[in-house]
Amino acid sequence: MNDEFFEIDGEVISASNLTISKAKEFADAVENSDYTLFVECRRATSDKEIIVFDAKVQVGQITVHDIKKYERIAVIFEESDTVMPEVLALRRNFPHVPHINLRPEEFPRSLCLTENNYSEVKLRWRGAVFLEEIRDWLALTAKGTLHAEDQPLEPLLVGSEGTLILPTEFFTETADSELLSITIIDTKNRQPVFAAERPETVDENQNSFRFVAVVFQSAPRPHGIIHGAPGNLSQLHEYLGHGNINLLDELRNHLKIWKERYEEKNILEARLVIVVCLPKMRNEGAIPEESELYAFLTVETVKVVGIEIGLWAGSDEYVGFLIPVDTSKRGEKIRLGMLNPISSFSRKMGARQNRLSTTDSRNITAIGLGALGSQVFMNLIRAGQGEWTLIDKDTLFPHNLACHALDGFSVGYPKVHRLAASANKTVDGVSIADSVVADVLNPIESPEILQKIKETYNTAEIILDASASITVARHLVHDIDSSARRISIFLNPEGTDVVMLAEDKKREIPLDSLEMQYYRHLINEDSLEGHLKRNSRRIRYGASCRDVTTTIPQDFVALQAAICSRAIQQLMSTEQASLSIWRTDEEQINVQRYAFPVKDSIIRKIGEWTLCTDTGVIDKAHDERVNKLPNETGGILVGEYDMQRKIVYVADCFRAPPDSKGWPAGFIRGHQGLNLLRKEIKKQTGDQLDSIGEWHSHPPGCSVKPSREDRGFFDWLSNHMEKDGLPPLMLIVGDRGEYAFYLEELNNS
Repeated sequence: MNDEFFEIDGEVISASNLTISKAKEFADAVENSDYTLFVECRRATSDKEIIVFDAKVQVGQITVHDIKKYERIAVIFEESDTVMPEVLALRRNFPHVPHINLRPEEFPRSLCLTENNYSEVKLRWRGAVFLEEIRDWLALTAKGTLHAEDQPLEPLLVGSEGTLILPTEFFTETADSELLSITIIDTKNRQPVFAAERPETVDENQNSFRFVAVVFQSAPRPHGIIHGAPGNLSQLHEYLGHGNINLLDELRNHLKIWKERYEEKNILEARLVIVVCLPKMRNEGAIPEESELYAFLTVETVKVVGIEIGLWAGSDEYVGFLIPVDTSKRGEKIRLGMLNPISSFSRKMGARQNRLSTTDSRNITAIGLGALGSQVFMNLIRAGQGEWTLIDKDTLFPHNLACHALDGFSVGYPKVHRLAASANKTVDGVSIADSVVADVLNPIESPEILQKIKETYNTAEIILDASASITVARHLVHDIDSSARRISIFLNPEGTDVVMLAEDKKREIPLDSLEMQYYRHLINEDSLEGHLKRNSRRIRYGASCRDVTTTIPQDFVALQAAICSRAIQQLMSTEQASLSIWRTDEEQINVQRYAFPVKDSIIRKIGEWTLCTDTGVIDKAHDERVNKLPNETGGILVGEYDMQRKIVYVADCFRAPPDSKGWPAGFIRGHQGLNLLRKEIKKQTGDQLDSIGEWHSHPPGCSVKPSREDRGFFDWLSNHMEKDGLPPLMLIVGDRGEYAFYLEELNNS
């Protein structure tokens, strides 16, 4: 027997008899190196071969760790080549240093050469390089520089048997203990997951175990030496003693209090979970850089724990405290399982994972939780954004599953109920989503529901309209008394484009004004050609005549939902109104954003009607006037009517047709191409806009009051419009900044 080195089991063979390719390559590297002395080869089993050699190490005069100039090393190769060749230091008194692999036997010590998976390493593995990595490991360990200053700290303990998911508040509350129900999730061939919840939130049918949890904070300790997981309470007590925690005394105090506090909850039959926070520092005396959390679960109950640490004695029916405590009992029989504890998903975690600096707790009311709305909602929930009330009347049906955020478990249920439940289950802690099943246009539900909807609007800071309904958007602007900023998102019929209209924070530019500006850009931007083309791909999902739905690919909806959720996050940090369209090229699969400048709204009450337009229309008319001076000019006004609310929307004005005639003191509009223009306007705006009136200019220095000729023309216009039950509308523009609308009657402006 060699007193200096450990012997390796196996039959001694010559290098020429090696059969494992990596072993043969490594043996050649050892024999050809100037810094190694070949010792022997062995075959331990039919599928393992071992190369033993002495490595010459560059050791300085001053060393941090006891590494010799020559170290005997054994490298074990397996024929399967599925694990990293194991490197063993055979010197019997080889020191316990950082970057040592834990093994069932402490000696010979196993060197940890890399933290990378072998599946990645083997792609570039070479025998000569592997040999130099072993020599480098020894040399750097001798100097104490193997662990680089910019390298993450080593773990303090290894040997976790699974993961424990704890409630979010568990890590922030100051209580010394908490009751938990822990469910073991079977992951088949992988380590199990233990999900902890507060007992009151656990399904009674769930196969859960009751635990009482306690947290301990250790004093900081330097990283480097990795320890195996303590297997029993006594071993954990010894390990935590180095961090100034007297675990046994602490547990005795806690158990005594628990028995008194939770006796009616049958605390003695619960099990124990010990959560330990271990701060780590790079070197002794340094500032701690990070902390590790470990959880230790007892197999035995609290009752048995108390007996085994000498706190009490008892039978099946009775437990009595020992006076004095039997300190000779140190919990050697209390088996522990070490788990990796992690926090449940929280709003803060969601924001951090989404690279956001903070969560956003603004009250958001979302209306219309269909394909787009549901996915935007879940995106924002996962980013820790908003506290939500969801309003929608629809039920989830099977055909909705193609593009909806919900899954098959929710078929047949109201969409908003299941979305809110899903969000509250996704994000741990206080509920962040509520739901109301109602039709916002016709809420005929109970008085309680109506009151809830009213309160929702009153407390909302943002109302997000994803209903894709013009009627709903107008309702939100004109019929809802709320200071909340309105944001509207919707897909075009093909699902290739998504639109976002957002009011300014002060609501000086409302949604309906933005809607008209949106239409104006559709008419005038060639790049938006076909944006509102009708989707002809419609399918029937039921027997009713209304059971028809359009088809939009889920990948389009997911893409547009991602765009909307990110755009909404950006919008929350601004106060300005916004109008954007994102277009997707189906073939190239790229997205182009069109962000248009928003013009200030102009809203005038004229008689029984309200006129709604914006400065963009007035500026365009003024520019056209200047281009035609000294002659007068004019053209048609384009917009639409809200007959229910008696609103006239003016979205755009168009220049005079080519057959028009203009003089310094007069103008006659022509008709050439006008019908074709109106047809194109309807096509581009999805039949929303049409000609609604006339505009013309006055010469320099003249007022914008109607002339005798204007009055005659207005009479003709009145007769023409009255046939369709519509009011006559005329705009007169003069010198820059001067304009007047005439609606119904010339004396109203």
